[in-house]
Amino acid sequence: MRKILVPTDFSEEARNAFEVALAIARKTGAAIKLLHVVEVPHTANFSATGDVMVGNNMDQLYTVQLLEITKMQMGRLLEAVDHKGVEVEQEVETGLIISNIKRTVQDEQVDLVVMGSKGASGLDEFLIGSNTEKVVRAADCPVLTVKHRQPAFEVREVVLASDFKREIGAAIEKFKYFQEMFGARLHLLYVNTPGAFESSSILHRRLQEIADKYGLRNYTINTYNDTNEEDGILHFAQDIKADLIMMATHGRTGLAHLLSGSIAEDLVNHTHKPVLTIHLK
Repeated sequence: MRKILVPTDFSEEARNAFEVALAIARKTGAAIKLLHVVEVPHTANFSATGDVMVGNNMDQLYTVQLLEITKMQMGRLLEAVDHKGVEVEQEVETGLIISNIKRTVQDEQVDLVVMGSKGASGLDEFLIGSNTEKVVRAADCPVLTVKHRQPAFEVREVVLASDFKREIGAAIEKFKYFQEMFGARLHLLYVNTPGAFESSSILHRRLQEIADKYGLRNYTINTYNDTNEEDGILHFAQDIKADLIMMATHGRTGLAHLLSGSIAEDLVNHTHKPVLTIHLK
């Protein structure tokens, strides 16, 4: 792992994500980029260096002041969190949050995004979801979402939930990398629901074939009965006291997303445990 991106809005959740990213960086030798995106008024335009070019004078003044305040907040964050031994780059950009994160991931070949999440529920979730959920849907690299403070971030028990059909193969090697990085035990999980029930023997054989094909070690095979997939994953993770949940997401948007939903994105919003998602292209 070479680079970890940590988008920050200076919230408590974002600081929690920064501390988790530092723990991972110390394990892997990766550098961290702290990124804050200032969403500026539409009438203000900026050069590549962030200088105001043209636009309404009041908008320009407001944005320049906001950028200065943001840079001071970034400095205070670095002073407050012990990042000794880790290379940390800080950047303040202007534009749209999701677009800037996605561009940074692609341009700088980011290996992992670590984001804090407050989650979303009710009407807010139905209408727009959370920024973290949007990054999970859009990013071309793994995304780790964090809610609670855990600066040491020790991971011993990991749940990998899936239907374990052919397409999961595109992400298995990455999931395996994270398991081995933490030295954790991997629990392969299929949630059996009333609407998509399969026999335990067939499921066990399918999961065992995946484990054999990709040379998994230190793992268990599990089927779990529940009313729906999300509840099954959450209940199983609680039962084994999991430290991390891993899932793949299709990253669907628009009408397809509303119609089919995404279990991975729902988990990001609803669970208190860290969730690592990988976008299946």
